[in-house]
Amino acid sequence: MMKKSYLAIAIALATLTGCGGGGSSDSGMTSGGNTPNNGSGNTELKCDRGILLNSNLSAKSIFDEQLYSIDGLEVDIPKGDTKYGIYGEKISRDGQMLYSNYNPIYNITLLEVENDEQYNLDSYIVNSSGLYTSKLYKKQNNGWPAGYLNSANNLNISVTPYNDKCNLSALKADYSYKLMDISGKRIKDILPLNPYSNTEEIIPDYISDSTAQILNRDNYTLNLLLNSTQTFPANSYIYVPQSINYTEDHFIFGESWLDKGINNLDEWISNYNYKKYTYKKDVFGGYKVAYPIDENGKMIFTAKLDQPIEKDSKIYGGEWIIKGDILSNTYGISKNNSTSMQQPTGDHTFYNKNTYDFIVKQIQTYYK
Repeated sequence: MMKKSYLAIAIALATLTGCGGGGSSDSGMTSGGNTPNNGSGNTELKCDRGILLNSNLSAKSIFDEQLYSIDGLEVDIPKGDTKYGIYGEKISRDGQMLYSNYNPIYNITLLEVENDEQYNLDSYIVNSSGLYTSKLYKKQNNGWPAGYLNSANNLNISVTPYNDKCNLSALKADYSYKLMDISGKRIKDILPLNPYSNTEEIIPDYISDSTAQILNRDNYTLNLLLNSTQTFPANSYIYVPQSINYTEDHFIFGESWLDKGINNLDEWISNYNYKKYTYKKDVFGGYKVAYPIDENGKMIFTAKLDQPIEKDSKIYGGEWIIKGDILSNTYGISKNNSTSMQQPTGDHTFYNKNTYDFIVKQIQTYYK
């Protein structure tokens, strides 16, 4: 399946005692000293199965209004075929909890989108503090728990994805956005004409890469869409990320990434080190891992290069999310490695309701 916008993992987003959220009971479990640096006091955050039951965050954020994103998904269908669909995601805030609700837009059903959400159930996040899971991930009255808003200062926010312990440092990222008014503009102003031409790859700035790929699968219909003379209504806004900084290194993997028949890190390196990197064995967050390094001993972080991790005497292939700005064209580059892991801004762009409704209507007008 096509990977979602990483924000769907990274927030991939108050009080939950009366309605919505994880129910009315308080498990008594706290979030382990999680007190966001927001100047609002030392209220102890209480966690019930990954849902924060209270909030000590009163600052303004972009999520004070409901925001939307649009993404694409590959769905396996019978006889080994694949179909490509587009769906919308509405992000809403309840205290420090962020929730997602989904809406099919083109060639996909809500059931297919929500079934894809279940892949979160087997995921693990490892940082310097240890391992965090999302096995309790479950749709709530408010929607799917996307994660936690750690701190906020208008267009600057800090978020953490959902995890069973409400740990606010597990895959924490700091986002800085700018607000763009696109009132009166046409749909072609935010969509690339040809995301993947034969001569040059054009990465969309204001819509997710996967959505652009799916729209571009039908060039005739895409051209009809781009030639539309309809314009965005008044008060149409886009929130475009300027930087997305992960504050420390993380290792992510899932049960489905188990390498059966591989007994230890050395066997994994022997079997999968096809480019003959130098691997360093290490301990990260209390778990044995291995990763490729350059001649200066710096970790190499490059596309399609997994790293092994040992858990319960089993070996899994995983991926690093390393410290730094994932929107930077130098993200992940070591001295002798020229492959940047830079992510497109469009994968993390949000729309207000006017913008979202207009884009959806335009897509559905031409894509049947």
